[in-house]
Amino acid sequence: MAAPSGSLPLFGGLGLRPPRPSDQAFLLQLFVESRPWLSLAGDDRDMLQALYEQQYAALRAGLETAYPEHLDFILERTGQAVGRVLIDLGRADWRLSELQVAAAARGKGIGTDLVRSLQAAAERVRLPITLSTPMVGATDGRALYERLGFRVTAVRPPHYAMAWSPPGVPLPPAAGAGLVAG
Repeated sequence: MAAPSGSLPLFGGLGLRPPRPSDQAFLLQLFVESRPWLSLAGDDRDMLQALYEQQYAALRAGLETAYPEHLDFILERTGQAVGRVLIDLGRADWRLSELQVAAAARGKGIGTDLVRSLQAAAERVRLPITLSTPMVGATDGRALYERLGFRVTAVRPPHYAMAWSPPGVPLPPAAGAGLVAG
């Protein structure tokens, strides 16, 4: 597994720590905030809570299956939980499988600072970063990632596959079927 030696310095006063059992309510709230369309399923609060919990459990199981060696972190700014990041530090690329910033913390450069920190570390080990971002949702991930130098490598509704590479390192080929963006 390719990884930077020593610590991973983060920009903007950010820090990473493993999730604790006491973070479960925060993590579920991040999930709810990032999927507002699920609230359209009905007006019954108990039913919606059960739906969110079921969908959150399904997401967690899917991530564990797709990225069994991923690293799961709570993202903090000055000691306050502001988001979550899951990343798989592979041999051929680093896969940013999830990045969520709490609604109250959005628009403050947290996502930008984290991604730039990861890019600086990936540049040191000369590996690209890959991800997929929803075509619709609470935030426009594609615009953020394009601003940070990522390019769309495939369109697979409901997601865009995207990649960034350090200078002189080729972008990885898009995995699976899809329309390659030009």
